[in-house]
Amino acid sequence: MSDETAVLHSRSHRSHLLLAALAMPALPMSALTLPLIIYLPEFYAHTLGLNLATVGLIFTVVRLADLLFDPFVGGLMDRTRTRWGQFRPWLLLGGPLVMAGTWMLFMARPGVGPLYLSVGLVLAYVGYSIVVLSQMGMGAAITDDYQQRSRVFAWWMVFNTVGQILVMAMPVFFADRIANDSSFTVRTMGWFILASVPLTIAVTVAAVREGDAPKQAHTARLHDYLGLFGLSSTRLLLITQLCVGLGLGISAAVFLFFFTMLKQVPFAYVGLQFVAFYVVGVATAPVWSMISNRVGRHRALAIGCCGFATYMVLMMAMPPGNMVYFFGMGLLGGTMACSVDMLPRSMMADVADEDRLVSGQDRTGMLFALLTVTHKFGQAMSIGIVYFALDLIGFKAGSPANSEAALRGVSILYGVVPGVLYIASALVVSRFGLTPARHAAVREELAAIRA
Repeated sequence: MSDETAVLHSRSHRSHLLLAALAMPALPMSALTLPLIIYLPEFYAHTLGLNLATVGLIFTVVRLADLLFDPFVGGLMDRTRTRWGQFRPWLLLGGPLVMAGTWMLFMARPGVGPLYLSVGLVLAYVGYSIVVLSQMGMGAAITDDYQQRSRVFAWWMVFNTVGQILVMAMPVFFADRIANDSSFTVRTMGWFILASVPLTIAVTVAAVREGDAPKQAHTARLHDYLGLFGLSSTRLLLITQLCVGLGLGISAAVFLFFFTMLKQVPFAYVGLQFVAFYVVGVATAPVWSMISNRVGRHRALAIGCCGFATYMVLMMAMPPGNMVYFFGMGLLGGTMACSVDMLPRSMMADVADEDRLVSGQDRTGMLFALLTVTHKFGQAMSIGIVYFALDLIGFKAGSPANSEAALRGVSILYGVVPGVLYIASALVVSRFGLTPARHAAVREELAAIRA
């Protein structure tokens, strides 16, 4: 190691305590996402008495509008220059918005209407986007070292997974109370989010200091976003993320149908596999960090995509009712899912460095916004694809009279289609040219320009 390289490494190295402090807001943000998808629609339609079609329409419209907000706020973050940093003020803004939306959504009482639900969802989604994008931006700003960024987003994965585990475990912990009060679980989840948002954000703001942002800001019009696609690294990573989002969304949309109706897995055990996924994700995040540093993040992601495709196919071969097989394969799936969730974020931080060298501008917020929007778009599209396909093959949810062709279609939607998408992701990302050596060269050129 040369003297110059050693100096760069010492300046870029970050302690585990600092990285944990940076990652902490991921815990309440992940705890918010699952209830928004699983529990709140049912809570408003049944417990609070809103029309089911109205609830579905509101959730869909707000989610699609959220896709437009991410690029807008990402551009604003890139142009932000304050004495407190570039991203920290946004983190402080996003926290209260999340709390306001959480209070409205989770503490609602009978008598609220569609407008109330719409406002609550807008506040929650806007606050969530601001917190996540500012946190990702801070993660890219505190270090430009290739290996250190793997550690940054490994810690993010740990807190993200812990938040999902805690919120998924609440229905089990409070099973007795739920039997007498169906809204108790939703309110408990809400109080957990309300308590953890200010605590975690306060720790991050107090402990983490960003590096100096470039003095020159930039615009964030549609033309500027299109200009981000000039780098092949950006194009390849976003195509990979789109395929991953579609694959995850399609398999999730038929997850319950596949396991409860085809594989005869009790409903309670299906939820337990989610918990197993998250626990394995926490355990394997450091492993994927080491693998990515050894072979490169793009190769590690390709391995993870191929591994997850293997998991999907092996689940199709599961003997009905075999719980040992079910949970054994869950360990494999959780291990591979960790790589797919964790690595694209650290790769986009590297792309931001390459883009800064080429364009002369810091467009980190815009790039992370594109990554988030691409993933969300893939998952949003997958719902329409799956339910159109299920209707086309004549599948009836919960009916014992489904034809063999309909059940086979569910199996294909769960395993084959996502498997193909994951293999496609691996093939695309294998062409990613921003290798560790190339990123080291980018860092040296940026350092020379700053000097």
